[in-house]
Amino acid sequence: MQSGDLIFSFIGSEQNAISAVTEGYRGARVNHVGVIVTNGLGTFVLEAFPPEVRLTNIEVFKRRSEDNNGAPRLILGRLQNSHHTLIPDALTYGLMQRNVPYDVRYMPSEAALYCSELIVDMFKHANGGTEFFEENPMSFRDTATGEIHPTWIRYYAQFGMAVPEGEPGSNPGDISKDARLSILDVIGNIPGYQP
Repeated sequence: MQSGDLIFSFIGSEQNAISAVTEGYRGARVNHVGVIVTNGLGTFVLEAFPPEVRLTNIEVFKRRSEDNNGAPRLILGRLQNSHHTLIPDALTYGLMQRNVPYDVRYMPSEAALYCSELIVDMFKHANGGTEFFEENPMSFRDTATGEIHPTWIRYYAQFGMAVPEGEPGSNPGDISKDARLSILDVIGNIPGYQP
């Protein structure tokens, strides 16, 4: 792993609400993403994870993704060489976002950030303000039924709002499928993944 690599994980059960509505690299149902930061103290993951944007020790990040047998479920990706010049500025910007609150509503706002939004913003900043990882209309529809997943209806009801279907946003699955990302390794039994 090297600084600037993206690390995707599957956290929780196969019934996770994020993974039920998104599909990543080769069908993998990843539901979280961060970026590797290495320094003299070790290897860390810069991530937006409740309650805020933070640096997390890589071992803690891995443990969070473990299945019932204690095996981590991760995908490691690296930007192709032609885009490596973006990494230093992206990391500098991302590290400046530490302690920004986690965005529990998954809405496009700089006041709070969710995991893939942090990645999108970092590389947009490094790319001179032009999106690098594009935002798309968000879908909260179950990929199996085509209906808005009931978990999301209940989730947004607690905020007194409708599910923001179609609003601009991002998710770990879409980023993992970006053609400018080389997948270095797939670790563990990630639901949906087809080798």
